[in-house]
Amino acid sequence: MKIIKVFGLLILMLLVGVAGYIFYIKITLSPSYSGDISIGGIQNEVEVYFTAYGVPHIYAQSDEDAYRSLGYVHAKERLWQMDLLRHVGSGRLSELFGPDMIKNDKFLRTMGLNSYAAESAKDYISRNHSTLPLVRAYIDGINSYILNNPKPLEHRILGIDVEPFEIQNVFETLTYMSFSFSNAHITDPVLTELSQKLDSTYLQDLNIYHYKGESTLQSFDDRYRLQAKNTISVLESIGVPEFIGSNSWVISPGKSATGKVILSNDPHIAFGQPSVWYESHLNTPTSEYYGYHIPGAPFPLLMHSTRHATGITMFENDDMDFYVEEIHPEDSSKYMHKGEWKEILSVKEVIKVKGEGPVSFTIRKTTHGPIVSDILRDDPMNDIVSMFWATTNFPNHMIEAVHGLTHGRDLAEIEKAASIIHGPGLNIMYGDSSGNVAWWAVGKLIKRRDERTSKTFYDGASGLDDADSVYSFSDNPHAINPPWNYVHSANNQPDTVKGVLYSGYYLPDDRGERIKQLLDPDSSVSIDDVKSMLLDNRSMMMVEVKGILLQAIKDTDRGDLLRELLKWNGNFNQDDFRPLIFQKWVNEVLKAAQYDEIGEELWPIYKRTHTYKVAAEHLIKNEKSKWWDNDTTDVIESRSDIIRNAFEVTVADLTNQWGQDYTKWQWGNAHSLRHNHAMGEVLGFLNIGDFPVSGGNEVLNNMGYTYDEGKYQTILFGPSTRRIVDFSDVRNNSYSILPTGQSGNYFSPHYSDQAEMFANGEFRKMIMNHSIIKQSENKMVMIPAN
Repeated sequence: MKIIKVFGLLILMLLVGVAGYIFYIKITLSPSYSGDISIGGIQNEVEVYFTAYGVPHIYAQSDEDAYRSLGYVHAKERLWQMDLLRHVGSGRLSELFGPDMIKNDKFLRTMGLNSYAAESAKDYISRNHSTLPLVRAYIDGINSYILNNPKPLEHRILGIDVEPFEIQNVFETLTYMSFSFSNAHITDPVLTELSQKLDSTYLQDLNIYHYKGESTLQSFDDRYRLQAKNTISVLESIGVPEFIGSNSWVISPGKSATGKVILSNDPHIAFGQPSVWYESHLNTPTSEYYGYHIPGAPFPLLMHSTRHATGITMFENDDMDFYVEEIHPEDSSKYMHKGEWKEILSVKEVIKVKGEGPVSFTIRKTTHGPIVSDILRDDPMNDIVSMFWATTNFPNHMIEAVHGLTHGRDLAEIEKAASIIHGPGLNIMYGDSSGNVAWWAVGKLIKRRDERTSKTFYDGASGLDDADSVYSFSDNPHAINPPWNYVHSANNQPDTVKGVLYSGYYLPDDRGERIKQLLDPDSSVSIDDVKSMLLDNRSMMMVEVKGILLQAIKDTDRGDLLRELLKWNGNFNQDDFRPLIFQKWVNEVLKAAQYDEIGEELWPIYKRTHTYKVAAEHLIKNEKSKWWDNDTTDVIESRSDIIRNAFEVTVADLTNQWGQDYTKWQWGNAHSLRHNHAMGEVLGFLNIGDFPVSGGNEVLNNMGYTYDEGKYQTILFGPSTRRIVDFSDVRNNSYSILPTGQSGNYFSPHYSDQAEMFANGEFRKMIMNHSIIKQSENKMVMIPAN
C-alpha cells in the first residue's frame, strides 16, 4: 500500500511539474500587444496600434523608424516562419531538422537558390540603392527582437537558437517564392517522357503545344519521371507553402457602382500555418500604405494607399528550359556545345547537419545551368540533364521593384517599377484614385525558335535552343484602361507576344471565362457583387461537359439520380451531393481514358501537372480522340463506353464510402480544409481545422486539390486572402480576410481568429481611418534605447 502511495505521489508531482512547465511556457511566450519597447536605432518614438484582428498600424516620424518597427513586429509574430523561409531559400533545412532534410537541401542548392540569393544580396548592397537604409532598418528591427526576447516554441522544441538576420536572408525568401511559382520542373519531365512514349496525336488531343522537330530528342529514359517525382517530394516535405495561381480583377469607374475603381485579388497559395501574408499599415510624414508582407521581406507584394492599389497573380509563363547534354565518351568532365567540347564546372557545397557532421557534395554546371539529373544519383538517369532558369540568370532588382510598386506616385511610375522585375513571372494588377486600371505581365520572356517545343527537353549540344535573348518589356502582354472597363487575370493564356502565343503552364480558361461572364453584362458592379464573385463556386468546365456525360448514361436504370444530375448548375456547394458525383465521375473518365497509355508510375505525377486540368475539357469534348481506346483490351472502346463505365464505378465507390442514400452525401464532408503547420505531423495542436467548405478546382472560390480515389479530397491550396479595395472610401470600406490569423505564435489570440470566418466566406475591414485606429485598446510604443 505504501508503495502505491509513493508511486501515486510521484505521478502527481510529475503532472504538477508538466502543468507548471506548460504554464511557464505560455506566460513566457504569449505575445504582448501593448506597453513600451526599447529598440536600438530608433530616433523618435513610434506608436503601434493593434486593431481587432492583430493588424499593426505603425505611426513613425521617419521611414527608417517605421521599417525598424515593422521588422520588430514581424519577428514578434512570425519569427519561426521567417527562419524557416530563409533556411528553405538557402538549402539549409538540415540545420533545423537533421539528416532527413539532406536530400532536400541538395535539391534546393542544385537549383541554385542559395548561390543566387548570395550574389543578389552582394550586388544590391554594392548598388547602394535608396532603399538600402530601409532594408537595413528592417533587419535591425528583427535582430532587436531576437536579442531581447525568448525564442519561439518551435525553436525550443527543436532545441536550436535563432541566428541574427542579414540582408541575404531577404533574397533567400524572395528567391524561394520565385522557385515555387515554376511548374516546369514537374511538367517538362512528364511531357518529355510522354512525347517519347506516344505518337504526337495523343499530346495534340491534350491541347498543349508540342511538335516533333529537329530539337526533339529521340532517346528514351523512363526515369525522367524521377526528376518530377523528386521535385514533388521536396515541395511537399519542406513545410513552406507553394505559390500556385490567383484571381484578380480591377473595375474602372465606368462599370463600378461606386463610380470609383474597385480592385479585387485572391492569390492562390498552398494552405499552411502560419498564413502566408502579414498585414500592416505604415504611416510616416512622407508615405502611408496598407500592405500584405511576406514575413522576412520589408516591402509588401500586395498593397493599397489612398492613391493607388496593386495586386498580383501568377503569370505561369515558361521561364525554365531543360537540356540533355552530350558528354564526351572518354572524358566525363567535358560536354559538347556548338561543336566544341567544353569543361563542366564543378562547385563544392557543404551542408551542416543538426546532430551530425557536415555533408559535402558537388554541383556540376554547363553553359545552360546546373546539371539537375545529378540529384537523382540513387537511381541515375541515362541522360545528363541541365536546367536554365530565367530567375537566376539576370540581375535581381526585386526589392527596388516592390518598393517602387508601393511608393509610385502615378501609373507611369508603377509601370516603370513593374518593368524591372525579371522573375518570377507575375501579372501586376493596378487601379488608382484617378480612375486608371491596368495589368502588366512582368518577367523576362525568353525568345524561342518555336514556343511549342518548350515543354519537352532540348538537345543541349546543338545550341539551337539556348536561351540567348529575351523580349523587351514593352512587348509583354498588358492592358491599360481598356474600353470594356475592367482588367482581369486568372492564370490563363495571355495575349500574344510579337504575334506569338507565349508558352507557359497556364491553367484552364474556366475562371477567366467566369470572371468575364460576371463582368461583361452592362450592369454596374457593387462591392457586394465583388464579394459574391470571390466566393463563386460555379465550374465552367463542368457546365460545358455535363451534357456529354449525361447523354452517355441516358439509358441508365438510375433514372431518379439522372433527373437530379440534370438539375445541377455546376456549383460546388458544400451541402450538395452532386459536386461529389461529378468531380469523381470526370476524374474516373480521365483515368479510364489515359491510365493505360501513361502508366502506373507516371500517373500520380501527371495528375499534379496543370496539363491534367487543361486537358480534361478538351479530351471529353473530342469524341474521336485516340485516348478513348483502352490498349489493354481486345475491343475498341468509345467515349460513351468509357463515360458509362466511369459512372458505374463512381456510383459504386461513393455508395460504399457514404451509404446508399445519395441525397445524404455532401461535397463538404469529403472536401474540408485544414491548415497544417510544418511541425504539425508531430505536434497536431499546431494545425488548424478541419472546416467543411464549398469551392473546388478551377472555380473562382478555388479550393484546389489533387483528385484522390479515396473518400476524401484533401484541399491543398486556395485563396491566401480575399481582398477588396474600394476607392470610393479606401479608409473605411475596403475588405480582407486571412485563412487563419495574423500571428504565427500559438499562444496569441490571433493565431486562428479568422479561420472560421474564412471557411464561412466572411470578410473584415482593412481599416485606415486614423480616428478609429487610435481608439484601439492595444498600443505599443517603440522608444529609443538611449
